Amino acid sequence: MPRLPFLRWNGPTWILPHRDGGPAHADPLAELEHWIGQMPPRLPLTRARMLGARLKTMLESDIKVRVRLKMLGLIDDATLRLSSEIEAQLNMATLPLTRRLHNPLVATLGVLKLLCKAYLALAEQLSQRWVRFTVTRPLRQAIERGTMLATHRLSLTHRAYAIGNSSTWQQLYTFHRLARQHGFADERPNTGGLALSISDHYALAILLAAADPTAIALGDLDRVRFYLQRHVRYCRFMVAGNDAEALQAQAQGLYVLNASPQPPIALTRYRAPLKPEQCLLDCREMLSKLQAQIDGLRLGVVPARLGLPIVARQARYVAMLETLHAHWAHPRSRGHDRTRFLPRADLVSGFSAIRPFIASAALHRRSDEPGATTERTDLNERTSEWGIVDESPGGFGLRYLRGQTQYIQVGEIIALRPHERAAVLVGITRRLVSRKDNEFDIGVEVLAPSAIPTTVILPAAELEQRPRVPVLLLAKLPTLGGRPGLLAPTGEVPPGTRITLQQHGQRLALRAGVALEKLADVEIIPLHRSDP
Repeated sequence: MPRLPFLRWNGPTWILPHRDGGPAHADPLAELEHWIGQMPPRLPLTRARMLGARLKTMLESDIKVRVRLKMLGLIDDATLRLSSEIEAQLNMATLPLTRRLHNPLVATLGVLKLLCKAYLALAEQLSQRWVRFTVTRPLRQAIERGTMLATHRLSLTHRAYAIGNSSTWQQLYTFHRLARQHGFADERPNTGGLALSISDHYALAILLAAADPTAIALGDLDRVRFYLQRHVRYCRFMVAGNDAEALQAQAQGLYVLNASPQPPIALTRYRAPLKPEQCLLDCREMLSKLQAQIDGLRLGVVPARLGLPIVARQARYVAMLETLHAHWAHPRSRGHDRTRFLPRADLVSGFSAIRPFIASAALHRRSDEPGATTERTDLNERTSEWGIVDESPGGFGLRYLRGQTQYIQVGEIIALRPHERAAVLVGITRRLVSRKDNEFDIGVEVLAPSAIPTTVILPAAELEQRPRVPVLLLAKLPTLGGRPGLLAPTGEVPPGTRITLQQHGQRLALRAGVALEKLADVEIIPLHRSDP
């Protein structure tokens, strides 16, 4: 039985020998696969740079289309493995990102960008051929992989609380246009499960961006992505046609596609007349299903019967679904101008740290003034300094300067003391934005202009010690029309609890209502006047 030829490693290539022992030709796929296997597993930045350099070299080489497609597949598999490692680290990271994580992230996003560009160039090259039936399969593979990678690039960017890349939206638009042109945009792969079509991936990217991912609380981004994976198939793309005027009158749940570097805009915010040839994303059916799911959860229907996971029983999950419906059906636009100025402010995050901060250190206008109490040292790990980038009637935009930020997350209660003001504002972190050059911004909604740390004594049975619950009394809540409220640990102050205060020498009796909102570890409770 004749012996089979063997592959011999010869520098940068694999050599397939002749029967007489001489070299025949290099196998670029085998060589590339071996090269990827030799990359250092514990150096993500080095791997990202190696993949980027190898990809640039490959794109400059004259390689047959099918071989190029297979080589791109090997590189994008390696890039996705690297991306999964980066994403796992992002799940445990805080902003601003350390250089050890920020640099590999940027390098990985750069490789994903190059891959999308390579797939797009290959797809456009195949799309222009005269005999298209011979290239339909590689054309579809190039568009499918490119669309998936572009969506993944956006998702990884959102994971780092950064704004989506402009070039990605142009690539997604072009991929989808080519897929529609060749008739397979809506065809799903025969892999079963939740496999998405090219149109599904594009719609998922649009709706994820419309959900305002920089304002999604820690852990909820995966839930939003999972929801879209299961329900984005209820969306469809359509051409406005003769119904352009009627569609613009309805507007809700429609998004106008464009080739600009910005994500598609909601039709409710589209100021120009809709043209018949314009393409739209229609997610009205998905919105109807989402509303039915919210109503069902409110009525106590089992989540599985609504197509939702068991965690949907939680009030936080229902609140997330309601927020998604509001973002997708009625996207908000800024209704007021911003006043830009650049003073500085101290910020303390977390309910347990805010109470002593307000009670003691906040009485001093500057942290370095004589007389600042020693309690300040206990707050160091939750204290940071920020520049006020802008201010609106409802809150502040802040840019990180120095200090500890590991406890700052979306939905966290904070206390803010501008250096030029004596008052300490109580607010909620509503948005995190990681910008270039390692800049880190947050958006803060002001909950109340002041707060009083106090204790609520709950009723108890005879011979039992009455529980004491630490709270923050908010004298005036703008969201309640100036009525008072409480910030209390979640579930510790039940509705109906009577609270007695002294105001202007008089005794004031109040009663706790149903919590307005549950935050990271506290809830906002309205207070109503109670009969004596």
